Amino acid sequence: MSREQLFAAFFFAVFVFLLYQLGLLLAPFFTPLVWATILALTFYPLTTRLTRLLRGNRTAASLVLVVVVITVVVLPSIYLGAAIVRQTAGAYQQVQEMATSGQLSRLVDQARESRLGLLFQRVTGPFHDKVQLDPAALILSASNWISQQILGQTTALARNALVTLLNLLLMFVALFFFFRDGERMATRISDLVPMAPAHKDIVFRRLYDTLTAVVQSMLITAVAQGTLAGIGYWLLTDIPYALFLAFLTGVAAFLPLAGPAFVWGSVSIYLALMGFRGQAIAIAIWGVVPVSTVDNVIKPLFIGGRARLPTFLLLFALLGGITVYGFLGVFLAPVILATLLAFTDIYRELYATPLPSAAPRDA
Repeated sequence: MSREQLFAAFFFAVFVFLLYQLGLLLAPFFTPLVWATILALTFYPLTTRLTRLLRGNRTAASLVLVVVVITVVVLPSIYLGAAIVRQTAGAYQQVQEMATSGQLSRLVDQARESRLGLLFQRVTGPFHDKVQLDPAALILSASNWISQQILGQTTALARNALVTLLNLLLMFVALFFFFRDGERMATRISDLVPMAPAHKDIVFRRLYDTLTAVVQSMLITAVAQGTLAGIGYWLLTDIPYALFLAFLTGVAAFLPLAGPAFVWGSVSIYLALMGFRGQAIAIAIWGVVPVSTVDNVIKPLFIGGRARLPTFLLLFALLGGITVYGFLGVFLAPVILATLLAFTDIYRELYATPLPSAAPRDA
């Protein structure tokens, strides 16, 4: 080994070791940093406009945007989160009471005896003997799981109040620097990547397009569908847990295959079984028209052709991301998938393209 090779090996060994140490140092703050990144990408288009209004003072524009995020996103989220937790506990308690009194089983029997229920039993008849399912037990288990997830997260945040406050503070600090220095950070990271400039452009363009398109469109779509559904639950029905159901509808909006329809459809079926057919029809119409239509308006407006992600892979990536990273997986999974597809395109271009066959020599 030559002296230059020895020096290069030593340099890169130390460099990788230092990067590993930096990763260990930042690992405890992974969640606030990722949330700061998500919020920065969501509000980043306003940075340039606000900087222009403040005569080029990007620091002041970043401070104003942080205050806007706190006022528009964080404080309302805390208030709504407390209300959702209360309604979650109440909804689960009601499901338990229905299961104990036998009302839940009677509702399931009514559903089986309805036209749709009889049709479903006819289609799934060959499987009844092989698979024994108790719908009432499944509903109780599902409501128990949802309440445990929501209440568990809230309890953890309340139990570690000091850590929660510290993470919020760190998120705001990181958000300020992302607003102010985000472009320079991205340029420096791009300069360090040992790839051809054209390939770096492909990867970073795909990464940026996916991040901005997915984060902005999914957040806005979830908020819009959850809000519209909540208005429908509140105005059109007598259900006392409209905010909780609106939250579930908004969360379901992150799933790529008609997620909100499972929530408002279930509400409509429940109302019909309880005898409120007018309210059931009203919720079904409300879910089909404004709630589902807003998804077809917002996503093409924000995503367009920028985030070209296969629906099949995206669905399983989202579900896997939620399993591995929790709610953050909703945003991390599309980014990981988009980056992988960008690297796949580069691999196909460099290595998978068949070489031209050599011309045969004359005898």
